[in-house]
Amino acid sequence: MSLVQGDPALQEQLTRSIELGQIINSDPNTNPVASLEDYYDFIDALVTYPPQNIDSGIYDGKIRVSMDGTNYCNWNILDILSFSYFLVDRQLTTDPRGQIQFENDAFSNWMRDIAEEWGQYLETPASAVHVPDFTGDPNFGDWYCPPEGGYTTFQDFFTRELCAATFPTGSRPVEGYDDPATVVAIGDSTSAGWWPISGNGKLVTTYDGISQGGEVIKGQLYSDVADFILGKDGETVLETFGAIDPAIFNKGTWTHQFLNVNNYHRLHVPVAGKIVYLKHLQSGVRMKSGWAEARRPEEVDHYDPQDTADWQFGQTRMVIGIETESHGTVVISPMGMAQVSSIVKRDWVTEGAMTDKGWEFANFAFGGSDFVVIFQEDADFVLTAETLPEEAPGAGVAYKTSLQGEKYGCFGGVTTCSATPQTPPAPPSGG
Repeated sequence: MSLVQGDPALQEQLTRSIELGQIINSDPNTNPVASLEDYYDFIDALVTYPPQNIDSGIYDGKIRVSMDGTNYCNWNILDILSFSYFLVDRQLTTDPRGQIQFENDAFSNWMRDIAEEWGQYLETPASAVHVPDFTGDPNFGDWYCPPEGGYTTFQDFFTRELCAATFPTGSRPVEGYDDPATVVAIGDSTSAGWWPISGNGKLVTTYDGISQGGEVIKGQLYSDVADFILGKDGETVLETFGAIDPAIFNKGTWTHQFLNVNNYHRLHVPVAGKIVYLKHLQSGVRMKSGWAEARRPEEVDHYDPQDTADWQFGQTRMVIGIETESHGTVVISPMGMAQVSSIVKRDWVTEGAMTDKGWEFANFAFGGSDFVVIFQEDADFVLTAETLPEEAPGAGVAYKTSLQGEKYGCFGGVTTCSATPQTPPAPPSGG
C-alpha cells in the first residue's frame, strides 16, 4: 500500500491492469478483484494460503480446476497461482512487454518479496493442513513414498523425492545412458518447443496480443541469449564460478520445458560431462497468465499459465554450463516462475566436477517452474519429444509430458539415438 500510495504511476498501472482484467472476465465468482482495495485483500490472503486440492470433478488435463465462487482461498493451487499473475499481466502499452511486471521495477521487486513471504509460510506446519488431500490423489504421482506420519510442511511435500525403494540411486532409469548422442529430460515436464538462435545470439519468438484499445498487435520479440547466460544490469548474482563465451551458442538451439504443480520438482543432468560454469541470478519471478474458455466438455473456463519462450528472460535462474566430450557445451537453466524464488543446488555441483547423465543437481521450491537447455550449432540437436494432436495455447504445438530420464532429443541431426534405459549410479555424497 505504501508503494502504491507513493508512486502515482504505479497506482495508475495497477488500477488499469485490474480494470482490464475485469473487461476480460467480470464474473465476481471467478474474478473477485475489481479494485485496489480488493487486490490488497487478495494479497493478504495469498501469503498465508495453505494450498488445497479440491475434488471438483472438473479436469483440465490432469489438474483439477475449481473456483468455488465464494472465496478465492477455496481455489485449487494452479488457479490461485495463475489468478495472482492474471491481475498484473494485462497489456498496458503497445510494447510487446508492456505489462506492469516489466514496466515498473519497484513493483517487480515487490512481487519477489511476496513470493518469498508466501514461501516462508509454506515452510510452517500450518501450511500442511491440506497435504493429505494431495498425497491421496494419483494425479500427484505414484513415484514418491510419504514419510511415516506424513509431511510436516507443504514445502516438504512439494519437494518430495523419488521413492528410494523404487529408485535406489535417486533417479529414474535413464534412457540412452551409455549413448553420448542421447539427451534426456531434466525432470518431469512438458516441452514448449525448440527455437533457433540467430547468428548474433538472439532468440526470436513471435508475439501476438491484444492492446487495451482492442487492436491486434503482431510482431517479434528479440531476446539476447548472452544476457540470459551472463546476466545483465539489475540482476543480483547469488553465486558464480567458471567462465563461458555465450557467442558459442550463436546459430544454436534453444529448448524450453514447463513443470506443472503436480510434477516432480527435482532436477537431473541431461548429459554427461564436466561442469565449467555456474551463475545463480536473482531477478524477476514473473508469469504470463490469461483467461481460457473451455475447449472440451470436461473442462471449465479457467486461468491459464501461457508459457512462451520470451518470458524466460529476466527471470530468477541458475545457469550451468556442461562441457560434453563430443557435442560441445550444453547450458542447462532451471528458472523460477510465478511464486518460485528459490532454486537449491546440490553440494557436488562445483567447478570442474564430472557429472553423469541422470544425477540430481537441484530442486525448485514451491510454484510452477521452467527450465531451458541451450545447444551449440555443431551439436545439431533434434527434439524427439512426442507431440499430441491438439495445439498448445501460445506454443502452437502440444507435446506429451516427458519423465525425468526419458529420451528428450538427439545430437547429430538424427532421431535414432539410443533409448535403452539404465539405472545410473548415485551422485557423490553430500548432494
